[in-house]
Formats: sequence, structure tokens, C-alpha cells
Amino acid sequence: MVYEIMMPQLSDSMEEGKLISWKVNIGDHVSVGDVMADVESDKAIMEVQSFKDGIVKELKLKEGDIAPVGTTIAVIDTSQKEERTPAKTERIDQPKAPQTQPTSIKQPSVIQPSSTISIAQIEGFASPKAKAVAAKYGLDIAKLQQKGQLPIPANEEAIEKAYRRRYFTPKALQWIARYHLSIDAFEKGKKHGEKEVLAYIEEHDIPLPKPLDPMHKAMITVVTESAQKPVYHIYDAIDVTVLKEYESEQRTVTVWLIKLIGEVMMHHESFRTTLKESGLQVWPNASISVAMADGEALYMPVFKDVNKKSIKEISKILKDFKEKVKSQRVLPDDLEGATFGISNLGMMGVVRFDALIYKDASGIAAIGSETEGKISITLTLDHRIINGYQAAEFMERLKVLAVDALFYKKGIEDV
Repeated sequence: MVYEIMMPQLSDSMEEGKLISWKVNIGDHVSVGDVMADVESDKAIMEVQSFKDGIVKELKLKEGDIAPVGTTIAVIDTSQKEERTPAKTERIDQPKAPQTQPTSIKQPSVIQPSSTISIAQIEGFASPKAKAVAAKYGLDIAKLQQKGQLPIPANEEAIEKAYRRRYFTPKALQWIARYHLSIDAFEKGKKHGEKEVLAYIEEHDIPLPKPLDPMHKAMITVVTESAQKPVYHIYDAIDVTVLKEYESEQRTVTVWLIKLIGEVMMHHESFRTTLKESGLQVWPNASISVAMADGEALYMPVFKDVNKKSIKEISKILKDFKEKVKSQRVLPDDLEGATFGISNLGMMGVVRFDALIYKDASGIAAIGSETEGKISITLTLDHRIINGYQAAEFMERLKVLAVDALFYKKGIEDV
């Protein structure tokens, strides 16, 4: 009996997943609950477990491969016992970038060797196709097999690898793989090093291919959908002189802003509203998504029910989310449930900017840097949910609460 492990659907929007790493090898014994692999969805990196005991028979994907949801990624033989595990396990090779030349890049004419070898002249144990490859590259299959440098019989892949090893340095091959270059772009029968490959890349102005991972694809989908919303902006600022008096390592500006905006949202239900096909939905509590990034990975984890949370609790949640973002272990549930958002680039010196509304939220506040005791706030609002008058009322209440010392004192007392 065999048990197939499929590419799981780790979120409602996930259509494909990227295999980050295998945690097992072919021949390993696995038990129920053992982690088989790490898979990257459109939201995070998560573990894939086995739900049956058995021996790993096949690993159908290489690390780095992307496959649709439902694709078989591994096969476990459930009829075997652990003692039948082979003594020597087979370690799967790391994937290599395809050795095909992008159609948009013109290859220079290749200098052909002065003499060529016909297929009929090729000796050794190999298929006709393999001999054709050997003739193309001028390799002697028989000699290489005698030296143990080719398997018996030899296939096309083994012959091309032998040619690569002979005529390209390891670093040269790394650059060729990284830029998806064809080895046929370089003169045959001549040793090629790293400098020559880099010079070729620069001379022909070749771009570095960078495939989109599932997270990046999901981000593109989200921002594209957000850009279609009928939005408008309100540009204002709030006085933070009182807030700064109560700032500390744990009680940061971001923590206080989450609490401030959450408190004001409880007085303005349109900021706790989402729009569905059936109509508007007003949520009872204030849940706010906060933009966080780690390199190219961007997340909007949700601080749920912040109106019920103390400053200490919000600070702890912020710290936990930062750790999750850094390790790319944000769960799908962490990204759901917000009706409003915050994006703070002020800490990086950005004076003012516009932010895109995340998913179904009614709006988002873009926080700029502090200037003369004030920080700029740009509200991006969905006009289908919040009108200009409601937005102005919200902003006015936020400015008043921001200078209310009693609000901050109570926040500290609740810790």
C-alpha cells in the first residue's frame, strides 16, 4: 500500500506552493505526525506532516520547485516496516536552475572547434541520443567510462555534466545556473572561468531572472485588487508631545497608535465595517492590521479586538508578530479579521506617504515621521464604506484623544 502526500492548501487563496526544504530522505522511516517538508504558501512557510507510518518511497519535487495544490509531492510505502529501511539512504540532489537560454536574450555566434566528431566515431556504452551529445561536445565516452567519470550505459545528462566539469569551473557554473545561461553560448573545447562568464553577462546586458514565489504572487494580487477600490485621502497630523512622555521601550509609538486608533474606532462604526455582496457588516470590536516587512516579504498581521487589550498585551502581540515575520511563520489566521490598517514608515524617516487598503478593510492610516512634535497621518478610505464627513469626525476625535493625558495614564495603569 502507498500513501501519497499532496501539496496542501494552507490558505483559502493558495493555488500553488513552493517546496522550501525536505526534512526526510528516500528510505527514511516516518511515523504519524513527523514533519516531511517545509512548504511556502502565499502567506507563510508551514510544515507538512505525514498522517501514516511507512517508508519514504519517492520525493517527487526538488527543493525550490513550485507545484499546484493537490499535486503529489511524496509517496510513502505503508506496507514496509522500519527494519526494511535500506542501510544507505539516498540524499536528493538540490535543484539546479534550468540550462535554457531565455528567448529575450540573443546569444552570440559560437566559435566551433576546428574538427568535429561524428556519431559513428563515438565508442562506449550509450544510447544514440547520448552519443549525439558526446559528438556535439567532442567527448570520448569510452575513455570517460574507463576512468569512471561516466556511468555505464551513459545518458545525455551524464555526458553534459561531464562536459561541464571538464570545461567550466564550479564558480562559472554557478553563474551560468543563476542567469539561466546555455553552455552552448561559450566556445567549445575551451576552459571557462568565473570572470569570463561575468564578462559575458555584462557585455550582453543580461538581467538576473527572479521567479515570483507564492508570497510575492499573493501580494501582487492583493495590491492589484486594492488599487481598484474607489478611495480618497485625508491629509492631517496629530500632536504627539503628550504621547512621547509615555513612550518607552515596550510602549512604542506604534503600540500607542494601535491603542489610540482602536479606541477611536469604537466611536465610529464605519471604521469597523466591511463590504460584502450581501451588504455592509459592522463588527463589534476594533481589529487592526499593521504592515510589517522582512526584506521583500510584506505582511499585514491583525491585532484583534484591540479595544479589549491593554498596552502591555498589544506590546506583547507586536513582539510576537515581529518574530513570526522574521521567521516567516505567520499563520493564515494571523492575517484575517481587520477592518482598518496602519502602516508606519515614520520610524524610517518618511515624512508622508499613501498606503493601500488591505483586503476587506474600510481604510488604512499611513504614519509619517515626527516634525515639531507632530506626526503626519494620511487616511486612505474606501468611499463605499466611509464618506468624507465620517472621516473628518474620526480624524478630529483622534487628534483630541492624542493629547489626552488621562488616556495614557489609564493605559499605563491597566498594564
